[in-house]
Amino acid sequence: MMIGMAERINLADPSFEPTDEQLAGLIARAFVDVRARREQAVAKLHAEIAAARAESLARLDRHAKPDGT
Repeated sequence: MMIGMAERINLADPSFEPTDEQLAGLIARAFVDVRARREQAVAKLHAEIAAARAESLARLDRHAKPDGT
């Protein structure tokens, strides 16, 4: 059973002991977007690395000696 809006839980209550189902629901809700956020972060990092690499290669091309040495 997932925790719905009708079933309010006071996590600040020190006497609250969730059932296994409640705990599973809390965990599912807490981590629902972790995979998507990680994938977004990795994609952003890859894009930043690609841009930095392209910029570095362009700088090397601009500063290369004309005689190729």
